[in-house]
Amino acid sequence: MHRLFYFLLFLSFGLATHARQLPELKPILDAQAGNAVIEIPAGTYLLNNMTNGAYQFHNLNNVEIRGNGASIICNSQELAFRFLNCTNITIKDFSIDYDPLCFTQGVIVAKDPSNLWFEVEIDPGYPVDNVRNTRVQFYDPATRQLKRNSITTGEGHYSAFARIGTTRRFRLTKNAAWVAYEKLGDLVVLDVVSTKANPAAHCFQLEKCTNAKVQNVSIYGSNSFSFFERDCKGSHYNGCKVGRGPMPAGIPARLRSGNADGIHSSLASVGPLVENCDIKHNGDDCIIVCGRSFPVCRIDSATKSIYVLSREGLPVFYVGDTLQHVLYAGTKSGKMKITAFESFVPSAADQSAVVSLYPDLLFKTSYTRGTRLQVDTLPAMGVGDIVYNESHTGKGFVIRNNNIGYNRSRGILIKSSNGIVHNNEIAGTAMNGILVAPEIHWMGGGFANNVEIRNNTLFECMFEKTNQGMPPGALSVWYVNGLAQVPAAGAFGQINVHHNTIRKCPYPAIVYSSVSGLTQASNVVEPYPCNSREHGKKFGTVYTGPVWEKNNTP
Repeated sequence: MHRLFYFLLFLSFGLATHARQLPELKPILDAQAGNAVIEIPAGTYLLNNMTNGAYQFHNLNNVEIRGNGASIICNSQELAFRFLNCTNITIKDFSIDYDPLCFTQGVIVAKDPSNLWFEVEIDPGYPVDNVRNTRVQFYDPATRQLKRNSITTGEGHYSAFARIGTTRRFRLTKNAAWVAYEKLGDLVVLDVVSTKANPAAHCFQLEKCTNAKVQNVSIYGSNSFSFFERDCKGSHYNGCKVGRGPMPAGIPARLRSGNADGIHSSLASVGPLVENCDIKHNGDDCIIVCGRSFPVCRIDSATKSIYVLSREGLPVFYVGDTLQHVLYAGTKSGKMKITAFESFVPSAADQSAVVSLYPDLLFKTSYTRGTRLQVDTLPAMGVGDIVYNESHTGKGFVIRNNNIGYNRSRGILIKSSNGIVHNNEIAGTAMNGILVAPEIHWMGGGFANNVEIRNNTLFECMFEKTNQGMPPGALSVWYVNGLAQVPAAGAFGQINVHHNTIRKCPYPAIVYSSVSGLTQASNVVEPYPCNSREHGKKFGTVYTGPVWEKNNTP
């Protein structure tokens, strides 16, 4: 009887959502408020975030949440769990999924001979309501992996997107005759959104938490990041999974897991330990450790004040934090301590001064917020220089023994210092397998210093359609400044890369730029005849050898 019940429950997933009656998780958690141990009994539960939003845990101390292998199903494509201001908590042993899913998928069944539109027939058992073209990805029908020599597209690539009547078919009309080398029979994935206005992003979120341990938690969907932490300290992810969840017999298997990053650590005061995790098939980067950079729009020497722009409402600054100054040319300069800070409203002149210096800056019109930072000492600086909060970049991170990939962007992306990336297996990343880069067009931060990358295996990375402005290299340490120029040595410091193995990746497989204190040894790049990519060509990349360097010093 037990097996029959779960078979019928499984069969109903995605096909008879409204007919299924699962026990709700909220009363079970509510009844244990204040306990040192919170138990979720084994079973399958509904997290009714459509009605209640995310389940929130605030100010927990020394609490353990035991999932006992439970399966948790969310009924709205939004945040499932939020942990705020928690210390020494352990969360373990459960999975999170969504019904309806956070994406849908289908087959290209019609295509304009002039390459201006194509139509997708949605697979049986997948959503047809609230479908969006915010992230459109193309998959090979034979391998059911991301299509090689293709690209991920978004709303900006299309002039029209519409469902055809009440059918399961959608037409996507291009804004130009661009090509993702899509063809009839290719598979396509599109986003599905909540019916709620402004649904909370991500799936599982830690915020301002200290020493949180997340063990054996599996996430099979997310409207954005699967695991997201912000302004945390010393998080530990062990044995976690981001993957493609199950479907009933007779329904095509899922192509994607979460819609964006797998594990995204932002603005941590002490970086995370991520180990023994399986992060695959997600819609963007697998693992990222980062801070945030801020362009300088005004300097007041008399009050030792720096005025910076931001597109975030609440940037992370605390009195006593260390700011790192980076010259507009791209090399690090002095450091300073924050003595006070406050918000200010930037003028149009403030905004235009910065935007004019960063022609490739993304979301230019969103840089409408400002912060005045008072510091203990003010180095010589100018408009267009940047600062980032060195105290909140995830320094001290460790990423080890993970199995990741089969995603549309990078495997591991590092914008931090004093950390190590080792013993990871990275396969099938459309872009770089490992990238160390602040990505100033995102105003990402910081600029890595004292980072070791060793004993990693990279396989079949960098297969996306050529982009001459994209960082080259399956394993790459890379920076270009606001003028899209590779700076002199000094953007990065003390980078040690050794005993890594790279297979079936185009040349150059390893790339270093702008490093002061570069050490490399015993890396193995197996020759690969497919060296036709031209990633990074606009920066003078050379494609004839396994390693390419520019502007480094030992």
